[in-house]
Amino acid sequence: MALTQRMLIFRLGDIGFLLSLDSVVEVVEGFAEQLDPAKADEQSGIVAALNFRQTWIPVIDPALRLSIYSQVRVSHKKAVILKSSEGNWAILVDEVEEFTDSAALQPCDLPLLVRSAAFGFCSQVWLLNNEPLIAFEPQRFYG
Repeated sequence: MALTQRMLIFRLGDIGFLLSLDSVVEVVEGFAEQLDPAKADEQSGIVAALNFRQTWIPVIDPALRLSIYSQVRVSHKKAVILKSSEGNWAILVDEVEEFTDSAALQPCDLPLLVRSAAFGFCSQVWLLNNEPLIAFEPQRFYG
């Protein structure tokens, strides 16, 4: 992680995640009217399509893929629009908390057994004010 990199902190359930702002296009609230669950593709992990700037983009719910329980209804979630070489796509998150500079983060070493068993969709955990935050790696979810 570059020392000057800006990071977005978001939550899925009670778990905090970090996402590089280099990947983020926009955070969208109140998007329920633009969501089409009929365009889901369960094999690809796509739960719906979102009409974003007159284009339908795939939506992934990482909480489902990670088996994280969330009490937040879809209508109250936020969509974080991400960019990739294939175009924009979105993830559903419970809450977007803040931005931080990666210099404020401390690496957190996890035992190999914990890393391999619990974190099939991530490889790094960082500490911010003694709270562990999982580095969200978009390429592990889509694209």
